[in-house]
Amino acid sequence: MVTITVGAPTHAVSDRLYGVFFEDINHGADGGLNANMVNNYSFDGVYLSHSSLRLKGAERWMTQADPLRFWRFRRLDAVSCGTRTRGDHGQQIDTDCPAPPIHANSRYVRVTVEPGIVGTIDNLGYNGGGDHANVCAMAVRSGHAYEFSACVRPVSGMVSLRVVVLDDDDELLTDDVRFDVDRFAGEPLRDGWVFVQHTLAGLRDGYGKLHVDVQLADRPGAPYAAQMLDAESGTTTTHATEPSAATFDIDAVSLMDADYWGRNDPKWRFGKLRRDLVETIAALQPAFVRFPGGCIVEGVTPGNEYRWKDTVGAPTARRQQYNMWAFKSPDGSSYSQSYQIGFYEYFCLCEDLHAKPLPTLFAGITCQSPYRDPKHVDTNGDWFRSVVVQDYLDLIDFANGNPDTSDWAAVRRDMGHPEPFGLDMIGIGNENFGADYVAKFDAIARAIHEKDPNMLCVMSAGLFPFRLPMKRAWDHAHAVAAGNVPGVAREIDANDADLLPATRILVDEHSYHSPDWFIAQASRFDDYRRDGTGVYFGEYSANGYFAAQPQDHDHASTWRSALAEAAFLTGCERNSDIVKMTSYAPLLSHVTGHGWEQNLIEFNPAQVGPSVNYEAERLFSANVGALAYECRLDGETPDGLYVSATGDEGALRFVKLVNTGGERVGVTLNVSYGPRGLLRRDHAAGSPRTLRVETLSGDPDARNELEFEGGPRDCLTRTIRESMLPPDGAGSIALALPSYSVTLVRLA
Repeated sequence: MVTITVGAPTHAVSDRLYGVFFEDINHGADGGLNANMVNNYSFDGVYLSHSSLRLKGAERWMTQADPLRFWRFRRLDAVSCGTRTRGDHGQQIDTDCPAPPIHANSRYVRVTVEPGIVGTIDNLGYNGGGDHANVCAMAVRSGHAYEFSACVRPVSGMVSLRVVVLDDDDELLTDDVRFDVDRFAGEPLRDGWVFVQHTLAGLRDGYGKLHVDVQLADRPGAPYAAQMLDAESGTTTTHATEPSAATFDIDAVSLMDADYWGRNDPKWRFGKLRRDLVETIAALQPAFVRFPGGCIVEGVTPGNEYRWKDTVGAPTARRQQYNMWAFKSPDGSSYSQSYQIGFYEYFCLCEDLHAKPLPTLFAGITCQSPYRDPKHVDTNGDWFRSVVVQDYLDLIDFANGNPDTSDWAAVRRDMGHPEPFGLDMIGIGNENFGADYVAKFDAIARAIHEKDPNMLCVMSAGLFPFRLPMKRAWDHAHAVAAGNVPGVAREIDANDADLLPATRILVDEHSYHSPDWFIAQASRFDDYRRDGTGVYFGEYSANGYFAAQPQDHDHASTWRSALAEAAFLTGCERNSDIVKMTSYAPLLSHVTGHGWEQNLIEFNPAQVGPSVNYEAERLFSANVGALAYECRLDGETPDGLYVSATGDEGALRFVKLVNTGGERVGVTLNVSYGPRGLLRRDHAAGSPRTLRVETLSGDPDARNELEFEGGPRDCLTRTIRESMLPPDGAGSIALALPSYSVTLVRLA
């Protein structure tokens, strides 16, 4: 029997200890968080052309513009049109265009239908590629309403519209609804584009309504087109109604479940988020959200870095980019960043989750991870000052500025959010390291603090979680905290109630190591220097990467890895005076679009499947107090037992117990510290106290499963016990911890 005595409070817990880190990897944005199910929705697809051989030099990472990828035009003539396209190295190339696009950054497709011909336009959605490259991936489910929209412009002739929903056998699930163009009219937007809305009725077999929002030109005889939706795919059907061929332009095609996140909230005017994914993230109660990456921030070649300014404004104005993680995706190239979800949407998501935003921006060095080819921008050059540094300063204006005096704040206002977002921290680069990075960090931080002295800057410690490769970053951070690097340390507002003002600089450590390594690191932060520096453990996963363990489905997201991460988090809670923030990575993954196999939340087109790692993380992140409490273990303490305790002033609230061993452990939990004990002191005299014990246990090699079709399968055993403690009891609680288990004791 082990006796665990919970003692006095030791320090304040960072109020941002647990957060989430979102990166567009594994189709986490397009195909995931983005509610629009149409792949290459605006005919602007930009993809990666990649060679694994370094001998290719500058041709190893190339840009491939393919505006019609993922679209199939049957019995139609379709031509991509626009004023510019992208070259092999991402450069802009001017092109001839028969009529203006909606925006210079947006191309469209010109479709011609011969008389008497019924043509179709198909889109399979986001199926992840690989073995599923030809599989329909648009989830249209009974009882759900859907919204369809497209921009359509007439060129010549007249086209009639047919909108239906089909099942897998091309059988109608709805009435066959047809429309003539002359029934609709609207006000011009620009260059002949206008807006029209219509709602279809007559759905059968329990299917919800299909809402159609169509944009077309207000001219007599204007052609009209929309989408014929398969139960799992989208198809546009149209035919000419005159004896001559009819031509029209189409752009910005969207199909989504009408119950998207933020529906009817005016600030969500543009990008729409998939509700079930947001709700699953929200259940973690994250204190912050880091975005947009990750290696995405740096890119793999100059020009491939993530530029936040490309991601704001109307979606058709956003400048698309190939996704560097395409080289790890099943199809190896067909992974684009449409930026339908951009920085504005990320800030709005943070607001809805009551989480602080942590945007991370390009620091002037492309990705330095192994097997990449990093390039360094000249720190003394004009481009570094006018572009790299200025992006940070303009972002502060976009997030916090006054729309009446700041152009970028006016962009935020015009997108639907006149109030500031309350940005108070920024990440400078991702996994960057070396003397050049330190110089760039200082230059950027000085500019930031000249604009906002209280902005907290996050400094990268590189990719490797070992003392020697991190030494340069930590030595510099300590110098910053000591005030020995003029202009780099933030000012500290003693009147700020937030727990982070005592931190002058945060150092971002990452680790993808083995479960055994994470268990051993439960004491990692015990001897870190407490001098105004703080730790942000910004990416972690016990996936065995640094231990050269297999990176495959069978070894990923196992209960063994979740237990190890939970043991590590007890050490983060015990040291939460120095560990200010933590976040698991990656957060999201399409089940058939894995670039990384170990992920916190998996999803298919219709369902969400939290991993066992998510289940353990939730017990920690959703149950943490404002103060950390001392824990002392007495008796025959077995290897593999890890404990942390948090609560409020004078009142213990949460105890976490992790048993990573294969034997059951008997525990006596003693909470009798002090004259009144550590139970809640705000109870009325003589009133009982509630004890809730939640335990997760399972086979260490088991994992939750989610396939392309169907719902999730849970491998864990979950037990919840509730009881009332006597008001004048001795303050001892007897527990039996199963082997391979995580237990949360909650006192109220």
